Order: sequence, then C-alpha cells, then structure tokens
Amino acid sequence: MNNSGKTKSLGFILINLIFTVFFLTGCTQSEENKINELIKTDDAHYKIEIAEDNSLILRLPEGRPKVPKLSCEGAAIAQAVFPDGCKDAIAKISTDKQYYVVRFIKDPSLGFELQYDDRYKFVPKTIAADKFYSSNPKIAEVDDLGNVKIVGVSDDGAVITATDGENKEELVITRTVKAPLNVYFITGQSNASYYYAEPEMATVTKPGTAYHYSELIGGVEICSMNDENGAMQRGNLEASLGKTLYDLTGEKVLMVNAGVSGRKIETFIPLQGESYQYISKVWQIIQRYINDEEFLSHYEPRLRSYIWAQGESDKNTDAGVYKNDYIKLHEILTGPDYGFDYGFIIKVRSIYTNSAKAQEELASENQDIAIATRSSDHFSVENGKMRFDNLHYSQIGDNLLGEETARTIVKAYAEGIDSVTGSY
Repeated sequence: MNNSGKTKSLGFILINLIFTVFFLTGCTQSEENKINELIKTDDAHYKIEIAEDNSLILRLPEGRPKVPKLSCEGAAIAQAVFPDGCKDAIAKISTDKQYYVVRFIKDPSLGFELQYDDRYKFVPKTIAADKFYSSNPKIAEVDDLGNVKIVGVSDDGAVITATDGENKEELVITRTVKAPLNVYFITGQSNASYYYAEPEMATVTKPGTAYHYSELIGGVEICSMNDENGAMQRGNLEASLGKTLYDLTGEKVLMVNAGVSGRKIETFIPLQGESYQYISKVWQIIQRYINDEEFLSHYEPRLRSYIWAQGESDKNTDAGVYKNDYIKLHEILTGPDYGFDYGFIIKVRSIYTNSAKAQEELASENQDIAIATRSSDHFSVENGKMRFDNLHYSQIGDNLLGEETARTIVKAYAEGIDSVTGSY
C-alpha cells in the first residue's frame, strides 16, 4: 500500500543515513550483492537494486505479477502488497540493528504479467475493436468484449489481439503465474456458519479473487464466491471479508468455513469435542485440496489466520473456564497441525456477559490473539443488523463485521499484531 509523499521522503532520508553507516563498514563484494545476500526474495526472477540516492528498489512487470516475498534472518518484515491500480509499494525490514525500506516499482519494460484466474479488461487505445482473439486460449481466454480470463500458467504467455476488421492492436501478456492464495479459517457457532447467509444482500467480490469452502452451502468442494457472470453465490461474513482483504492487499483469498450452530465452547476442546471434530474433518478435506498437484499448478496457498465468532451459547459459562477451553483450541490451530499465525475474534455482544469478558481478556493477555471487531454491540433488529430473533446477525451486519475484521487483519500483518491486540 502506498505511503504519503512525506512518509516516503522521511523513509529515503533514513535509508541514506543507514547506508552511509552500512557501507562505510567495508565489504568485499558489490553493495547490491551484499544487500541481496542479506535480504532475499522467494522468486529468482527478481533482485534488489540500489538507486543513486542509496534507496532500495525492486522492479516488477506491469499487470498483476506475483509480488515476491522478502526474507531476512532475525528480522520482522512487513511485506509489500499491490492493491489493484497501484504502481508502487514498500516493504519494511526491521532487525535489532538495522531498518530497511525496499520500494517495489512496476516497470513496463519488464513486460506484462497476470496471475491464474485473473480477469482483465483489454481496452484498445487506437481502434474501436469489434473482435478479440487469443494466440493461446489454453492460457488466456478472451470474449467479444475484450474480457480476458487467465486459465493456465505459462512462461510463454499469450497475445490478445483486438481488431476492427482492418486495423489491430495487441496486448502482450509476457507470462502468466501461479496465484498466491491466502487461506483463512472461520469457525464458531451459527453466526460464523452459513445457516443465515443471503448472497443477494452480500458485499460483491470481484470474480477471480475470492474463494470459499463450506459443506453447508457448497458441498465438498472449493467454490468461487461469484458465478461466471459475477453475481454473488455466497454471503455471510466471507463476502465482505474476502472483498476487503483483496482490495487492501491485491492477494486472492480462500475462506474455509467450519462453523456449527448452537455449540458451547466446551465442544471445541481439541480431540474429544464434537465441534472440534468437525473442524478437524473440514481441515483434512482442505489439506487434500491445497496439496493436490493440480491445485498447486495454479495456486500458491499461504496459511494466514483463523477467525472466531462464538459465545452466544456461553453467556453463563465462567469466564475463566471459557478462556481455558479457548486456549486449548487456539494452541492447536496455531500449532504445527494447522499452522495459522493468529486468532482474530469477532467479539460476541456484551449482553453475553461472561463470554464477552473472556474474549476481551484473551486478547489482552495473549500476543497472538486480537479482537477483530466489537461492532456487534451496536447491532439491533431496529437498525437492520440483527435478524428478528435478535440472536443472529443479518447479512447487513455480516457485511460490516467482515469488512472490519479484514481491516484489522491487514493492519496486524502490516504493522505487527501488537498494533491491534488489546485495543478498544
């Protein structure tokens, strides 16, 4: 995401000071080699350059290339992200002794790339085209309106040609790449599940950016949130969650739903709890999908965090008991069996006294748990955010909670989980 010009200027001044000290320490290799040994990318196509002002630059092709992730031993890293339309972004690397900023820039001279399942509108600049065709429809399809859909991954890319019968214009897609896919896991009771979803009222996701799994609504398969025409097929929290995550990061999202209805926290205790057994079953199915060879030929799954929406059944459960039971689930979800980074709690309304109190304490006492949103305390039947039973969120309420949860998640990953834990 872009910083203001003032922030960038301060960043460049800081970098200049850092590099004055850094390079005066002496080195036996070129400065660029040294910095690329220190800060590595996960894609050999790219390396970091040092600009004349000593700032760090990484150049990408135009379009929607896969943004390389940076790594640096012992460092905290805020990765660069490219929401649609952005031409540059920054990554921040902090160690005990150094602070680096790497500016990512899209450079047309490096070509034009798209990711698997991307949709791109080709609008010719020089002609009023009435026909479009693809040199490689197994990689990039195009319809008569110039809507391109990436259906394969290839270093050869494809050429999309627009013609008016006499003249033509070309869009050269130099490469198509696997799509990074951020995986989020949603569980809890009925306000987390799909019992009350209304796709017709849901926030609309962009086709090719948000995917979903729920046995309740889609059967045992991963589905797009949209149909082929772009209409919403899924609702619940996932609609606005997926849209906002994509809008803020430019990265595709898979949301896995393992919510159940009317279950107390004790049923989520790992191994013996029936709700946990359902979580385990769902996760085993998802593991088979995301580790399948065909799936991996198109996507690059990245496990992120889990989202918790529960507590209505535990109004009278002792807060200490609730916390102990929750931590047991949290530890397994963030442990090696699942591998999620953080837990984000959609806080239950405060009328559910003990569970609401427990959730606040969980967020304040644990560095990898955060309250994603507290907005449900302001929901009512009258303002349309609760259903008439005054127990379940309406789709309007879900739209708000999903958006706020996504914003909290993005802030946590960009600024550190400390930026959102325990805050009111």
